[in-house]
Parts: sequence; C-alpha cells; structure tokens
Amino acid sequence: MTWIMVGLLALAVYLDVRERRIPNWLILAGVATALGWHLYQGGFSGLVFSLKGLGLGLLLLVVPFAMGGMGAGDVKLLGMVGAFKGAVFVFNAFLWMALIGGLIALAVLIREQRLGEFLVRIGRGMILALTGGRAKLLLTSASTEPFSVSFPYAAAIAMGAVAALFRGWC
Repeated sequence: MTWIMVGLLALAVYLDVRERRIPNWLILAGVATALGWHLYQGGFSGLVFSLKGLGLGLLLLVVPFAMGGMGAGDVKLLGMVGAFKGAVFVFNAFLWMALIGGLIALAVLIREQRLGEFLVRIGRGMILALTGGRAKLLLTSASTEPFSVSFPYAAAIAMGAVAALFRGWC
C-alpha cells in the first residue's frame, strides 16, 4: 500500500507543477483505496484507523487553507496520506512537510529576489505585535500591497511523507 500512496503522491506533484491543481479524482481514488484496504485488512478498527488519519490530515491544513496559504487540493492530499498511513504517520509527515515547505519557500524568495522585502514585512509585523499597534505611526512607510509567493505545495507534502517513511519524527 505504501507504494500506491507514493505513486499517487508523485502523480499529484506532477499535476500540481504542470497545472497548478490536484484533481479530485486522484484524491478520491487514493482515499477510497486506503479506506477499502484498511477495512479489508482490519475490519471496523482498520477503517477507524484510516478515518482518523484522513481526519487529522485534513484538520492540520484547514487553518493555512482558510488564510489563503494553500489550495484545497493540498489539504485533501495530506488527508489522503493520513487515510493510507494513519494519524501518527500523517502528523510526522506534517512536521516534515512544514520544514521542507519552509525551505522551498525560502529558496523561492531568494530566486525571486524578494527575501529582503519579506524580512522587512516580518520585522514590521513583529514591531506592531510587540507594541500593540502603537508603533503604527513609525511604520507609515509599510507597504499595504498584498505579498504573495507561491509554489506547488504538493511537492512539500510528498517529500514530507517520504521523509516520514524513512525517518519518522516523533
């Protein structure tokens, strides 16, 4: 089953890079396969194991999705990983994914020559947070334009899952 999951993740990365979306049919095929396998192998308890992983995988990325940091396909993809490997595994994969995703984001910022702008915005945000917004007058030159850098996050999810397969986390 692990190789099926890895194959689906590879296909998701390919499609996310090429089309900037992860199709629902791929996620549904993976979730149905995982749920069916766990039900067949472990009965009701196997199904519950798979559903817990699916639920946690979805839950872990709801906030970043709600804040506009990633697409719904990314959320569902991590849920699929959880359906295959369970809640503990998907949490380990999530930790690796966050680390790897941060490194990819840093590389993208450097490649697009926007790291300085990003650091200035983070610094201004920290000053505002630490002063309770009282330093707003000092930071009037802060840009109010939205800042975004994006990349196909399926790559970070897939690398996080593979890292969890080989190294675990906790």
